[in-house]
Amino acid sequence: MRTIRRDGWTAADYDSQQILHELGHRDAAARVTRARRPRPVRRAWRTLRARLHRPTAEAPAPVIDWAAARAAADAVNRGDGEAAGRIVQATADPRGTAFPAFRFIDVH
Repeated sequence: MRTIRRDGWTAADYDSQQILHELGHRDAAARVTRARRPRPVRRAWRTLRARLHRPTAEAPAPVIDWAAARAAADAVNRGDGEAAGRIVQATADPRGTAFPAFRFIDVH
């Protein structure tokens, strides 16, 4: 039996070597070492495939309707939450308008 360096082996590698040895493989350590060998072509292919399938279009920046945000905040300050909800929902980006409205709540 020849000596094989086992630098960087994990517990799973030792388990694999033990199982292969129990199954009757003559050179179990060499098989595990060969399986751990880096595969630059496979890694390059995975990187290329990931880059090709990554969406390139970025999400557009939210458009904040500041007039509607201020009007919704005024409605909240008056105690009319339903009117504030209707004002915000009538905009192109309700979520993008509702959060800036918090800047104007209880501001005099």
